[in-house]
Amino acid sequence: MDRSYPTYRLGPDFRARLARFRERFLLEGFDEFAAEFANLDQFICRAWSEDSPEKEIRRTPKEEYLLEALSFSVLDELHRDAFNKAKHTLIILPDCLTLHNPACEKVESRFGDTCIQCEKSCQSYHVTDLANRYGAYVAFSKRDLSSQLEHYKEELADFGVIGVACIVMLASGMRTAAEMGIPARGVLLSFTGCEHWNDSPFTSAFPISWLNAILEEKRVAQGG
Repeated sequence: MDRSYPTYRLGPDFRARLARFRERFLLEGFDEFAAEFANLDQFICRAWSEDSPEKEIRRTPKEEYLLEALSFSVLDELHRDAFNKAKHTLIILPDCLTLHNPACEKVESRFGDTCIQCEKSCQSYHVTDLANRYGAYVAFSKRDLSSQLEHYKEELADFGVIGVACIVMLASGMRTAAEMGIPARGVLLSFTGCEHWNDSPFTSAFPISWLNAILEEKRVAQGG
C-alpha cells in the first residue's frame, strides 16, 4: 500500500548525492570567492599555532565561512517580504564599527548602546543619519542578542531587524531573530577589525549603499 509522506522522503541514494553536491558546492564556492578568501588558510593555520584567547573562533574552518555566507544569503531572501511588511525597522551594529577612540561618546544602555554622532569620520555617524531619513532605530549589538531583541519586541511590537556583522556571526543572529518571530535581513562587514579576529583591533566597515538599498526597498514596498 502506498503511503503519503507529508514533507520529504529520502531515496536510497540520497546520502551519496548529497555528498557529491557538497563537494561541488565547496569546489565552486572557493573558486568563485578565491579573492575574498585568499587570506583564510594562512589565518587559520596561524590560529592553530598560537594560544590566543580567541583561538576557538579564529580556528573556524574555511568551509564554515562559505557555508555561513550562503546561509546568510538564503535567510536574507527568505525573510525579505516579511521584513518589508513590518512596521518598524531596527538596525543592529557591531561595536567594531565605531572608531577605537576613548573619546567615543555613544550612550550606554542595557539593551544596546546608542550613537550620538560625535565624530563625522565614524561610519556609525552616517548609519545614524541614514536611519533618521528612513525612520529606523539603531542600536549597537549586545552579547545576549535574544534579550536585546526581546526588549525591542516589547517596545516596537511589529518590527524587522537589519543586522550588520561578519560572515561567521550574521546568519547565526538572523536565525535567533527568526526563532523569536522577527524577520531579519543583513549586511556583511567588508572585513573584520574586532578583537575576536585581531590582536590589535581596528575599525571594521561595510558598504553603506547595501544598507540603503534594503531600507529603500522597504520604503517602496510600503508605498512610502
